[in-house]
Amino acid sequence: MLKPVFILLLGVMLVTPMAANALNIKDYHKEVMTETDGKVDCAACHGDAKRKTVPDAATCSSCHGSPEEVAKLTERPADAGHSVEPNPHNSLHYGTDLPCTYCHQEHKESKVYCNQCHEFTYPQMKR
Repeated sequence: MLKPVFILLLGVMLVTPMAANALNIKDYHKEVMTETDGKVDCAACHGDAKRKTVPDAATCSSCHGSPEEVAKLTERPADAGHSVEPNPHNSLHYGTDLPCTYCHQEHKESKVYCNQCHEFTYPQMKR
């Protein structure tokens, strides 16, 4: 019974090409990555590499700044004590070396990498 259903689904997937526009893209990236004809320019982040290639950190830095610059923007106030979560871009364990894509996802929900061991909440984290 499962084999005919699987074959049917596979056939539908092959006949219906997946459009890049159908992928979930964050609102604040849409204006940067959408061309005048309305199509998403995947090469803006992925370059000429295959679609599913994770963007290089240099690609993120070209728009958002270096890891050190981003860490400075999210610095904890000196007098914050433990009432403010640690700086997610300047980790106690990894410094500024953790790749952006460990937390930030474009086509699915972002996650806090450190929460594999800790329980941090970052209310300003976008999707």
